Amino acid sequence: AAADVQGVEKETPLMIAAADGLTDNLECLVQARADPNPLDCLGQTPLEIAARFSSRKDVEILFPVTSPIVGVSDWSVDGIIDYMKSVPLAKVDDVHNARLAGGKFQGREAVKNKDYLAATIIYTEAMDLDPDDATLFSNRSLCWFHLSEGKKALLDAQACRAMRSGWAEAFYREGAALMLLKDYEKACGAFLDALKLEPGNTKTKNSLREALESLKLSCAVKE
Repeated sequence: AAADVQGVEKETPLMIAAADGLTDNLECLVQARADPNPLDCLGQTPLEIAARFSSRKDVEILFPVTSPIVGVSDWSVDGIIDYMKSVPLAKVDDVHNARLAGGKFQGREAVKNKDYLAATIIYTEAMDLDPDDATLFSNRSLCWFHLSEGKKALLDAQACRAMRSGWAEAFYREGAALMLLKDYEKACGAFLDALKLEPGNTKTKNSLREALESLKLSCAVKE
């Protein structure tokens, strides 16, 4: 775990070794099972950093342990080196944005295929690229909901709501998570807040009706 400690600007020892061409250190870190897949502040893995600096030996060390990178069609040592040479430093932000868009697409595809666990992993990785994107938290909340992870679904929904207080979907996600946790009273409040923002939303109206019915039944049982 110590091999993965992150310093300022999300730099790990592996990233520093890759950037500075410290091949021996890099090899030791890989042998110690340091995670090779975290992204730096520009959205680059240690492998991409090594390839950026044309350190073939370092690329050869990192390549077998690094997950395939979106956008690199030739997934080989030469392929990643050629790819990084083709991306000007001035356009690193474009690579970052393309990777974020690719992550969102992969997440949507996983949800479409009902592979919710895989989707949570994809969205979590995308959050490393943009921790302020409320849609990522909303989408991961949906996945946690389908996995019956109510507390996690609620935490993501609340984070989403804090980021975009005027977005009805954030309140709806919160209501759905609260329904899963059987907190029907708070769920009613969340759905009402969503309806204030989107009064004509049929899905939210139906969910509010369901929450009210569940609340009545819950109160009747207690009596």
